[in-house]
Amino acid sequence: MVRIGWGPAVAGIVCFLLSLGGNLVAMGDVRSAGQGSISSLAISQDTVRSVVQDVNIRGNRHFSKSVLKRHIRTRRNRRILGIPGFTWWRWVYQLGDADWMWGRLGNALRSGGEPPAYLDSTTVAGDVERLSLFYEQQGFREATVTAEVQPKTPADRVAVVFHVKPGPPTYLRRVQYEGLSELSLAQKRQLVRGTVLDAAKGDPDTPLSFRVGDLRFQKPLLLEERRRMLSFLQDAGYAAVSRDSIRAIVYSHRTSSDSLDVTFRVNTGPQYRFGDVRFQIQGPEQADARRDTIDVGSASLSEYQPLVTSMIGDETQLGTGLLRRSLQFVPGATYDRSQVLATKRRLEGTGIFTLTSLSPQFEDAVLVDSTRYLPLRIEGQTRQRHRLRMETFGLQRGSGGGLGTSELGVGLSGVYENVNAFGGGETFRIRTSGSVATNRSFSLITSRQLEGTVSLTLPYLVWPFGGFERVFDLTNSRTQLSVSALTARRNDLRLRIRSRNSARFRLEMDHTPTRSSLVDVFDLSVSNPDTLSGFQNRFLDTLFVRIRDPVQRAQILEDYTQPQINTAFRYTFRSATANPLRRRRGHIYELSGEVGNTLPYLFDQFVFSPGTLEYSVPGVTGRSGGGLSGRLRYRPYVRGTVDLRRYIALGAGSTLAMKVFGGIAQPTGGPTLVPFDRRFFSGGGNSVRGWRLRQLGPGGAGQRIDFLGGDLKLESSVEVRTTLIQKLLAASWVGATFLDVGNVWFGPRNQGFEETTMPENGLETSASSPPSVPPPQSGRFDGVEDLGEVGVGGGLGIRIEWEYLIVRFDLAYRLHDPSPENDDIFSDNVQEPLLHFGIGQAF
Repeated sequence: MVRIGWGPAVAGIVCFLLSLGGNLVAMGDVRSAGQGSISSLAISQDTVRSVVQDVNIRGNRHFSKSVLKRHIRTRRNRRILGIPGFTWWRWVYQLGDADWMWGRLGNALRSGGEPPAYLDSTTVAGDVERLSLFYEQQGFREATVTAEVQPKTPADRVAVVFHVKPGPPTYLRRVQYEGLSELSLAQKRQLVRGTVLDAAKGDPDTPLSFRVGDLRFQKPLLLEERRRMLSFLQDAGYAAVSRDSIRAIVYSHRTSSDSLDVTFRVNTGPQYRFGDVRFQIQGPEQADARRDTIDVGSASLSEYQPLVTSMIGDETQLGTGLLRRSLQFVPGATYDRSQVLATKRRLEGTGIFTLTSLSPQFEDAVLVDSTRYLPLRIEGQTRQRHRLRMETFGLQRGSGGGLGTSELGVGLSGVYENVNAFGGGETFRIRTSGSVATNRSFSLITSRQLEGTVSLTLPYLVWPFGGFERVFDLTNSRTQLSVSALTARRNDLRLRIRSRNSARFRLEMDHTPTRSSLVDVFDLSVSNPDTLSGFQNRFLDTLFVRIRDPVQRAQILEDYTQPQINTAFRYTFRSATANPLRRRRGHIYELSGEVGNTLPYLFDQFVFSPGTLEYSVPGVTGRSGGGLSGRLRYRPYVRGTVDLRRYIALGAGSTLAMKVFGGIAQPTGGPTLVPFDRRFFSGGGNSVRGWRLRQLGPGGAGQRIDFLGGDLKLESSVEVRTTLIQKLLAASWVGATFLDVGNVWFGPRNQGFEETTMPENGLETSASSPPSVPPPQSGRFDGVEDLGEVGVGGGLGIRIEWEYLIVRFDLAYRLHDPSPENDDIFSDNVQEPLLHFGIGQAF
């Protein structure tokens, strides 16, 4: 974040004086009968072409305008937030098309703009045809559509109006399925239960014929029903069935003239069981081919026993165990296409294949005792096993220390990967990185950081968790083991912020392609902070002028000077349908819960000091200090979060993004504080943007201290994103308007800011005595009345979107400041706006 010393610049857009050459557009019309016949469009045009100012639909009572406009290709020029006249993209295009514009700049402007939406009679006639066809497919067989072109002001502007007379709807009354006699009665009932055609009444003994409820005839529904039947039959063993195998015959109902009946005639073909499975794997190495038979069992009902074989060429590391685990079916069982697709997902999920292909071999099918066995061929191409790469990166982070500064830095990392380390699809990875950063003064290197990580990812769940795959019917699963070490030095504060070693054991389970669970069975971190000469003068003395509460002072000293250990068991459920980079539509929902430091608690209670609780365990560094004699302090806690994000497309190039976040963390043992890295913080470029990173709250206390945090967090954001320029510097330029609301509070066990104050002479003053400094608010959340302490920020931003990168700039104001400083835009002590820089979307 950068604080700018000037008010926001107001960019003026010069309106272009368009040619006002006179032309008159006479009213014309296009008519379409119910069968789709179209008359000619009579439009009288002079030398100046008419520009479409608006497109309207009248007479429609059954569908939304957005649905109908999908079938209309006549368009007006886009408007910013739909405001009439704000056709920014057309202005940009016309500026680039001006005769005096420099060639390359003109090309760039035209590519990022939008040409005028000229009226095209052929396109309008096609729109009438498409609308008529749409109404017919939706059950309005007598619908008529006409188009009218209306002149507007100025004279070269027109509006296109489509007039719709839908007529009476046609209903679907009865549905029947033919050609499914081979299905069992249970399968027939299952097929009908899943219908999309609203089965209202039928005979359970003859389920393939039923009456339909009050359902209008819709051709798309019939197509959806065919697709559903196709999947059902392919999963029931009828591997050869295709779209051409299912025909829908529509005919008039025998008693109702406004109704139709439909019969689905199905040619299922023979039913198959899984036959021989042949793996053919090709690698990038030079090696002789290996042939193996893989023992996976068989579900065959006859003497014929299908085999699973593999031929692996030019690949020395890949073992057959990975191929065996990837199979999601048993040879000899009834053919099920969903299991074939699940096998493909498992193979691709290992990360060692660049290409996979699974194809039934109908020409090699085997007939044994009237049972057909269908061989399956599985082909795969493996990646290069060893990969080494170097990466450079930029970073931005808060400086910490409560001094209100931020850092910008650069770094270099090296990564080595072995994508099939032990032959079973395991990925072994080593990453080292180093970075340096400076504050806004750019006067010195303020921090240095070095980090190393070693991880092993297994494409399966290890013992004893392997049974989860069957219990939860997982589509994919992984086990990840990782250890890391980090050291960082803050030269400006004379502080070694964290020297941390960590280890994690994680299970990753995919329930569907969009829903997954993450289980951190074991998450351990050991922090060994240190202070350098000058720490008292540069950090504590400067900071403690602003924090007078002795409890909070003690908390800060403990966080920055005492060795600590943290362990956690954590479960996270995630549902995501939005593109993780663009986030233009869909959702990202995440729920998480964790229990922390139970393991140190048990060792403390029953091993190291039976019968007493010291809330510390022996360390391994041998350090002494702070009265702990080389011990590691821990704080038991529980923590839960809910993060809901929704993205709604408002139209071409516009998105409404919404976020709601709630979190709570509470200590569960003797200590009344939650570990530092498990607290909540508010403020910053991805939070409430009217405040610097982590400097909002707690509550109405408003200390502007970026590491106190809180035990409770509530936050919500709304953002409207609109594409301004589509192609400039090979990127889309997107404008944003946003509003953020939120804060953090201390929990009920946190003592918060005491009702005592510390004057400059260091002597405490009772809250009942006249204090030299007004006593602050406690910062606790005591009830719903404290919701009035939320901070509110809002502003404007720009996103520069390349194909694989989004750069974000946000200019934010404080609209409501709950702190005693009260420096929002409605106060006399108004603060200048904050400029936030970030990578990716804010949320």
